[in-house]
Amino acid sequence: MSATLLKGGLVLTFKNNDPTPHAFKADVLIKGDTIVEVAPDLTVPHGSCEIVDCTGKWVTPGQIDTHRHVWMSIMRGQHSDWLLTEYLVKMTAMQSPHVTASEASIGTLAGCLEAIHHGVTCVVDHAHCINTPDHAPAMIAATIKSGIRSKFCYGRVAPIPAGFQFTPEHAEKYRSWQVKQITELAEQGVQSGMGAGRLSDRVDLGLAYDALSRQADLKNLGEHQEIIKLARKHGLSPITTHYAGGPVAQYSHNVKIWADAGLLDKDVLFSHANGLTHKDSVEEEWDLLLKTGASIGSTPEDELGVALGNPVAYEAVKRGVRVGLGCDCVAYQSADLFTQMRIALQWQRGHDHAVVASSSGTAPLYHKYSSASAFRLATLGGAEALHLEHKLGTIEPGKLADIVVISVDDSINLAGTIDPFQGYVFWTKGEDVTDVMINGEWVKRDGALTKVKWGDVVGDLRKAIKGVEDRRASPAEEKMIYEATCKQVGCAIQ
Repeated sequence: MSATLLKGGLVLTFKNNDPTPHAFKADVLIKGDTIVEVAPDLTVPHGSCEIVDCTGKWVTPGQIDTHRHVWMSIMRGQHSDWLLTEYLVKMTAMQSPHVTASEASIGTLAGCLEAIHHGVTCVVDHAHCINTPDHAPAMIAATIKSGIRSKFCYGRVAPIPAGFQFTPEHAEKYRSWQVKQITELAEQGVQSGMGAGRLSDRVDLGLAYDALSRQADLKNLGEHQEIIKLARKHGLSPITTHYAGGPVAQYSHNVKIWADAGLLDKDVLFSHANGLTHKDSVEEEWDLLLKTGASIGSTPEDELGVALGNPVAYEAVKRGVRVGLGCDCVAYQSADLFTQMRIALQWQRGHDHAVVASSSGTAPLYHKYSSASAFRLATLGGAEALHLEHKLGTIEPGKLADIVVISVDDSINLAGTIDPFQGYVFWTKGEDVTDVMINGEWVKRDGALTKVKWGDVVGDLRKAIKGVEDRRASPAEEKMIYEATCKQVGCAIQ
């Protein structure tokens, strides 16, 4: 069994069942895919062992992104100034249904490599661009090729038809082959000996399911129960679903709806969950999350930017609900969790300050949440949201070797850092992530990707982006369709 010894670094980590952040000088010994020892001055084991000098570097757990549409790295056109309503009409309805399997594949590969570059070792990929039977296999192959650890959550949804002409025939056309394909993909792992739902040694099949999000959806309860039962039969996890609740979203109670359907369990991961703290929210939903162990993937940057609602990450922390961070739509905002950590923390601080000022008329004396708390959200918090804290999220013996090495002494951003957790959250950037190990294998080394060279990807990526953009409607037509749709559903045109 191959071994790697990371020597002389400053280990930054939380530990299971310990609320205290730990920063300590230690060596980290990895054998195969597992961390076996963390202690100062470890001796080199007998046999083959790679020794990596980590002097002047931080050794940290890999980040875990709990909600990202990975394929969307091909959609970076003119989307960053859009509201959610614009995204849903101009992208989800007018662009996404026309994305080809090859475009989705290169988008997925580029998106996975981008995540790795920034220190993300595990991603929950809400893959909602499965337009044909060719799409999912191509996207899965790209994911495996990248070397990332992924929960590839198959998007069981029919693309929006032209003119928004929804019919039972259109829905059934996609439902039939998608359900068949989900079953076939899940059973591949059994046939290969890896286990149900396992697509490779680090890619597992999950389910993305947004068809159960309104009270009216309970009318089709049998259909929802069928697909969720199928997913659980084959061990697909997580089952992830969007739950918004801000100015541009309906104030539905998604957690309660899943509970009323008899489908809420610990494997359900609610993306955003802004409705938990906004208009017409009900305390019962928090109780249901705690009782079942269902979790939240909070994506603060886009939630604030596209009017989904205010971030709930720290409210979940306060209540003991499992929660991690995510990037969501990398088409229109940052693709790194460093940004998400900063925004989640600073928004919560600003909110808390406003509460203190309005209730007492005085200034706050201290921050309630530290930088280290944001580090935890991006690492152990993400593992807890996936119920994988026994395998991921910390640097401890017995955990899988998903590890990030960050250059400090040589970094323009970090050389002057005193507190490492503050430095990690507020000043670290992707350029400082020199090495990334996933499952005991280097996927980024000395600043360069190792599984797939970026130079071999960027040409195809740009070609795919151009193809998607060339199919866009003219600005005038896009504006006309968008405003007509908004009037149809009652949105205000500013």
